[in-house]
Amino acid sequence: MASLCSVFKNLSARRARILIPSTVRLAKGRHYCTPPDVKTEAMGFGSWLELRHSRWPHDLSLSYSWLRDHCRCHLCYNSFTKQRVYDVCKLPLNIQPAAIKTTQEELELQWPDGHISKYDYKFLWQNSYEGRRTSHKVPYCTWRAATFPPAHMTTIPVGDLYDPKKAGVRRVIYSIVRNGFAIISEVPADTKSTCAAIEKVCAIKKTLFGEFWSFSEASREHADTAYSSGFIGAHTDTTYFSQACRIQVFHCLQPAAEGGENLLVDGFSVAEQFYNRDPKGYNFLSSEAIPSEYIEDGQCHMSLDTIFKHHQVTGQLQQFRYNMYDRAPLSSLPLEKVQEFYIHFQNLTKIIRNPKNEYWLTLEPGNVLFIDNWRVMHGRASYQGERIMSGCYLDNDDFTSKARVLGVQL
Repeated sequence: MASLCSVFKNLSARRARILIPSTVRLAKGRHYCTPPDVKTEAMGFGSWLELRHSRWPHDLSLSYSWLRDHCRCHLCYNSFTKQRVYDVCKLPLNIQPAAIKTTQEELELQWPDGHISKYDYKFLWQNSYEGRRTSHKVPYCTWRAATFPPAHMTTIPVGDLYDPKKAGVRRVIYSIVRNGFAIISEVPADTKSTCAAIEKVCAIKKTLFGEFWSFSEASREHADTAYSSGFIGAHTDTTYFSQACRIQVFHCLQPAAEGGENLLVDGFSVAEQFYNRDPKGYNFLSSEAIPSEYIEDGQCHMSLDTIFKHHQVTGQLQQFRYNMYDRAPLSSLPLEKVQEFYIHFQNLTKIIRNPKNEYWLTLEPGNVLFIDNWRVMHGRASYQGERIMSGCYLDNDDFTSKARVLGVQL
């Protein structure tokens, strides 16, 4: 502990020595600038720069190599195509600036070859590792049956999608990100009107089921449990794809005479409960890949992935993949892990099937339900009589692109 304290002590002393309140040009190329009339400071440490700003909760440590690579001048970056021009292979890995200057608006570096790079402070905060980790906020709110989000937070009239002042599309996407689902109401119960409403939000994804589909028990177009009238437990769709479809859309064009209620379960809430009860099981299902499959005439889709998937940088839960029906033969685990899998999988399933986590609703014609298939599980009660359900999938890349364009935090 003593040696660790001494390291911090020496580091603090070094920082104090190199902080110079004016532009300085030194023969050896280590130059710093912090004008006395602004609340910014720049401190150099050999291969990296520490930048302080009065509006930031902490300093940023930025590599000189990173800074040279991220120059946004017209010689290094095409602002029209939003693509890089600078050839990173020409980057001297031991590069240091010849001069550093800070103003109220930006950081300015002059490199040994005379090239000048300017960086907006907002750009540095939003695009650096430390800035992104600190500013990251969990954008979603988990729920259970008793805390299911009220309609005024999740339901948007279709007319609002066509009125820029009401920001209907943004509200739909925001609700999907925050709550895991959204409903567009007052949509005429026909294919054309449903597709038009969906495509205001995002482009429809084509899969083996086509683009926009409509089915009943009588159709039997695919060898899938959904094309039946029986009970279907909570699950996420397309676990057999290497990247599961991001959004599942449903519009019930004709309700069943009896039954057919829809089930929603918040997978992220289930994940929290499972982690709190069984951290070992959570880690197991986050690290051991489980095979899934979809097989019918002319189709054979297979995927190998974990049930819980996390963001590679923040570590935040990013995707929940759970489908009891599409599990392939368990060929991915050695003998010593098989029994452990069944223990953890059963424990997880018990939480999913807890009535306190199940919210049941009846989809009426006119209400188009959007479900975040990376988070919220859906199911269905058995039914009698003809029931016509329509829907489609939306792709993750298209959905998240639209969210960013509209300023919805992901």
